[in-house]
Amino acid sequence: MTSTLTSPVREDGWLTAGEVVLTGADAAVRADLIKAVHLLHQLGALRNPYSANASVRLPGSPGHVLINAKGLPADISERDFGVVTLDGDLVAGRLGPGVRQVLQMHTLAYARPGVHAVIHTHSLHATAFALAHRPIPPNYEPLVNRGQTVEIPCAPYRARNNGDLGASITALLEQHPDTRAVLLANHGLLAFDDGPLSTARLVATIEEAAALEILAAPLGGSKPIVR
Repeated sequence: MTSTLTSPVREDGWLTAGEVVLTGADAAVRADLIKAVHLLHQLGALRNPYSANASVRLPGSPGHVLINAKGLPADISERDFGVVTLDGDLVAGRLGPGVRQVLQMHTLAYARPGVHAVIHTHSLHATAFALAHRPIPPNYEPLVNRGQTVEIPCAPYRARNNGDLGASITALLEQHPDTRAVLLANHGLLAFDDGPLSTARLVATIEEAAALEILAAPLGGSKPIVR
């Protein structure tokens, strides 16, 4: 990964730091991240693509992740990303207004072993659970088969501009070491897994599970899997 500039330049609310040049494994995971965005669109998990973001750890550049510049539109391209450190500093590419405010959510997830991709969405039904401050139970078998064998917990609402949200997410991850996703109260969903495509499939399955939980409620509610 290389950049033609040594420090970010701010213009119209955007931060830019030269061209992102990726090769080898780093280029491959960028391609997978773009495929993951396309998959989320195909599966209907991005009703509002501009209220979503995604990142992937760069295997050839330790301590760096690739994150989308602004939103996850269906026509996202290789030019629509920035490379940031785990401290949130832009070193290549570009970041749109507001992206830095969500970076901490991603970097906290990367502190968990085995996490190599993170996706945040406001998908309709999962976000309904976040609005209700209710966890999503692991009662839908495809969700369990995706590795989410415990309930998806909901972090208490905190403002994301002052560090309080980060502290809330950190505490929740410590309390739920086996979860691969968390709900952010009054906000949305944060999911993480070992790669972009597996994370996208997890997001889509969580959205499906949330929708089915809502449909099952008038029928007496979903029931735990009994083996």
